[in-house]
Amino acid sequence: MLGAEKRLKMAIKMDKTMIIVCSVIGSLGVLSAILGFSAEGTKLTPYTILVYGDECIYPQNPALGLGVCAAIFLLVAQVTFSAVGGCCGCCKSRSIPSETKRIVGIVCAVFSWIAAVIAWALLIEGASWNANVVRETAPFCPYLKDGIFAGAGVLALAATALGVTSFIMLQRQPVAAAAAVGTPNSKRTGEQSPPPAGVALGQPMFPQPSKPEPELPSVADRPTAAHPQGYREAPQN
Repeated sequence: MLGAEKRLKMAIKMDKTMIIVCSVIGSLGVLSAILGFSAEGTKLTPYTILVYGDECIYPQNPALGLGVCAAIFLLVAQVTFSAVGGCCGCCKSRSIPSETKRIVGIVCAVFSWIAAVIAWALLIEGASWNANVVRETAPFCPYLKDGIFAGAGVLALAATALGVTSFIMLQRQPVAAAAAVGTPNSKRTGEQSPPPAGVALGQPMFPQPSKPEPELPSVADRPTAAHPQGYREAPQN
């Protein structure tokens, strides 16, 4: 019973840990995507860049802070799922119940990191083009093209979804652990399995005929060394 209760507690703990980690990773990824979309709507445009002589003046813009925060949140989400998930399945390969799940988890982790790196690069590039600087490139003032921050937000969502999928695949299933609690080892050494329910064990209704026991010869009739044939001497008058 103690072993069963221990396994049940471990299964419940694993389930809670999985829910908490998935919630944290999902929240960070969604927040990164929201900040990326917000930066797309507040980035500098040709109409907001000031031209003074031969200088292009880029005014202070919230897209810089939004892009940097989005990149930080995305990086934290990726590091979290990789660290808690066991180095993308490389550190906890023996605890994974299925080899197929391990392969799927590793593939999802690899694509998650690829999408996250691209999104992170786009966020940093977009933030750098929205910095409060002065460039001597007038009258042609370069600016960030449309869709950079938005594309980074979409990739952040994709990276988060793949990361959560990889984390779930690379974890031991709590359902299987809980099922093991209800099936203890009944066939132990020296023990017999109990009879099925509904079957009564007892004596047979009709007694079986017993075999007659063989009659042993009496002591007087047993052969002796003097009379090997088993005959006694006649009494003498």
